[in-house]
Amino acid sequence: MVHQKINYVLILFLAVLLLAACKKKSKEYTTVIWEVVNPVTNEPYTNMLVRLYEAKKKNNGIEYKVLFEGKTNQVGIAEFSFKANLTSGYWYKPEINEGSLGHNGFDYSVLKQPSPSDESVKKDEENFIRYEIVPIANYYVHIKNVNCVDVNDKMRYRSNQIFTRPGDGYSIWSPSPTLTSGYFEGCYEYVSPLRTNPSDSVIYEMEVTRGGITEVIELKFFRNPNSIDTVKLYY
Repeated sequence: MVHQKINYVLILFLAVLLLAACKKKSKEYTTVIWEVVNPVTNEPYTNMLVRLYEAKKKNNGIEYKVLFEGKTNQVGIAEFSFKANLTSGYWYKPEINEGSLGHNGFDYSVLKQPSPSDESVKKDEENFIRYEIVPIANYYVHIKNVNCVDVNDKMRYRSNQIFTRPGDGYSIWSPSPTLTSGYFEGCYEYVSPLRTNPSDSVIYEMEVTRGGITEVIELKFFRNPNSIDTVKLYY
């Protein structure tokens, strides 16, 4: 009988240890703050569905459980605080329902979001997670020498996409120097086919040579997603 009681005590003790190992909750709060914004216009995405998953390693893979579901407010922010499971086999992944905007690459482009391989939520800390999304814009490019002197006129241009390619600076000059002389020459005019790119603020720099004098012209253009605009590179 004594041995039987000891066995019961050991089983109970092991069960308590196992339960404690599985549910080692923090005494501190972990906070996740989602911000979903268009960085070009600073407009927030409101009523965007957000989720937080608790992920758990298992022998046959990873088990995900929805810990929180909510929507962004009028300034594009949603927030949730909880006491995290400190066990190393548990981690937390944020998500937004960007699919509600349409098809990625056709209707919108995501410029910034947590990496899929990044365990982006740090336990017992405030986690500010920013998503930057821009809609797609359709536009034409119209190039025209409006003050043509003669066949010796020439122009080339390059562009700098401020938000969609930050840090890249200006593109290479257009037209391609490997396929052409590297310049639009003479009394040139051209209208491009419809182009599709993420909406952005773009700086165009034109180098114009006319009458033996070279000058640089700088234009700033906003690729508007709500209409089909024309980028007019007139020189």
